[in-house]
Formats: sequence, C-alpha cells, structure tokens
Amino acid sequence: MVELNSGWKRNFDVYDRIGRLGIDLGKKEDTLPPPGAQNLSQATFTPSGLVFLSGTTAGMGAVTDEDAEVEKGAAAAREAGIAHIRVLHWGLHPLGSLNDVWYCVKGFGMVNSAGGGVLTLSHLVVNGYSKVFHDVFGGPLSEFAEDGRDQSLSGWHARSAVGGFDLPAGVRAEPEMIVQIDPDLALRIIREHGPHA
Repeated sequence: MVELNSGWKRNFDVYDRIGRLGIDLGKKEDTLPPPGAQNLSQATFTPSGLVFLSGTTAGMGAVTDEDAEVEKGAAAAREAGIAHIRVLHWGLHPLGSLNDVWYCVKGFGMVNSAGGGVLTLSHLVVNGYSKVFHDVFGGPLSEFAEDGRDQSLSGWHARSAVGGFDLPAGVRAEPEMIVQIDPDLALRIIREHGPHA
C-alpha cells in the first residue's frame, strides 16, 4: 500500500476553500456528459492513481503581451481551472472527493497567439490556471498563502506554458492537468465506473 508523506497531507478541507473562493461545482450531468454525448473523456483514471484531465477551453481570441490582453488570458485560464476542479469533483464522486487528491503533478497550458513574437508572457496567462489549483489544494500562489507559504503545497505542480497555438474555435487558452490520488481509490473507481469520466 502506498502512503503519502505526512508533510504533504493537508490539514484543511478543500471544500471549505472552494466555498470561500465562491466556486460553484455545478451538477454532474452538466460537467460530465455520459459516453456518447461527448467525443472524449474529461478525465482518465489509471491504476497508479494518476488522473489525466483533458484539455478544457476558455475565452476567445488570441493573446498579445499587452497588459489588458494578458489579464483577459489569465481570467480565461482561471475559468478553465475552475472547470477542471468541477471535472475532478464529479469524476471522483461518489467513491471519493477532492480531499482525496494527494497532489497536483503536472500542468500544461496552451495559449492562443497570433505568433511572430507577439506573446512572450504565456506563463503569466497560464498562472491564472495554476493559481486555481494553488487556491484549492494549497501552494505559493494561493490566496491563502502568506509570503508564498501556504498550509499545504499539494496544489503546487510542474508546468509548461506555451503560446503560439491556433486553438479550437479560436479560444484563448486550453490547459491540461495531471493529479495523483490514492491508487486504491483509483482502482475502486476503475472497477465500479471504468477508467474514464
């Protein structure tokens, strides 16, 4: 049996933070349509406990290095992060919850840009996405951190932030995330519901 190092265990309920952040988790049927109603799964659970979240899109239009555009891009990326929190919540439900996320592993953020060097600040755009995971699970960018120190670092993750993509339908950002849950919980979810949500 795999155990998480005690120094990485959270001492708070992530749902308390979600409430304080004003994040609405919505309804399962709106977040995770049944197979056949969508072409791709929103999340894939693996026996190792890694959960892969499909890219989710937010905002419209290309981003440039202008401050207002970077802010709009970061706001769109934040929307995508909140959408992924919903997917995780409903993908884990009813066998688990967001409190069962041990830590975030890797984020990958693609940002729409016209190319030609008009966007060199894609990392600032994707910070809008990463910050959601820091806020909910704990991390240096969190609203709950003081001087970059939070009660937990389980929202802290490795990440790439790349600009220059022609994203589907001209959206501003399409990020992805991989998180780690208890492998035993992942196996229960796979046995009872299959690997895809």
